[in-house]
Amino acid sequence: MYSETVLSEQRTLWRSVGGSAAIIPADGCVDLIVRSGQALLCGPQTRVIRAPADVVHPTVGLRLEAGTARGILPVALSELRNRVVELRTALGSEAAAALYDLMMRASDASRPDLVLSALLVDQAEPWVTATRRLAQTGMSAREAARAMDWSERTFRRRMLKNFGYGYATLVRVERAHRARSLLQRGLSPADVSAMTGYADQSHLTREFARMVGVTPAQFSKAAKRSTLLPSGSSTVA
Repeated sequence: MYSETVLSEQRTLWRSVGGSAAIIPADGCVDLIVRSGQALLCGPQTRVIRAPADVVHPTVGLRLEAGTARGILPVALSELRNRVVELRTALGSEAAAALYDLMMRASDASRPDLVLSALLVDQAEPWVTATRRLAQTGMSAREAARAMDWSERTFRRRMLKNFGYGYATLVRVERAHRARSLLQRGLSPADVSAMTGYADQSHLTREFARMVGVTPAQFSKAAKRSTLLPSGSSTVA
């Protein structure tokens, strides 16, 4: 069973108990995860992840929305892109131990937002929020850099530092997320393709499969069975 608790605009606590292996779509986020006695860091996710089943203990995670992890994780996010590593490897033993303790206490607390209050302060700089909005419109990197009044080189450097990947990848993540939302509402792949900026339905199918792990038709079928999980961790069992 999977559940989520939205703690703030940028932070979501999620929990999986007795779940089977799952396909996790690319969501551009960073996750702190406690699983089978390990504290893990899942770096910026720009491709599909195949998550193992929960064996004995629940899996508990804190999702940090795209571009908002730097305040908590002062590490080179681009080097952790699409990697899952132990927290102590990325942060050092002392910092990892503190985060591990917080995550374990939050997983059993009636008010996890209070336990994790130190992690819930808004972390995103204004330009990060603005960049995500621009990506949702499909604006090009050149136009987005101009909107920020930066050079393309400066824009890319800041994207890699705060997101862990480039602007074009963020556009792909946001577009796939929009497509998923529309398919879950029952729209046809043809309509979704036209509404989300894909060149055509074939383009939607190819890109959706890369970012979500299944085709739009398979996703729609699973949505009708209500087997999809909500938010950034939607999955097809």
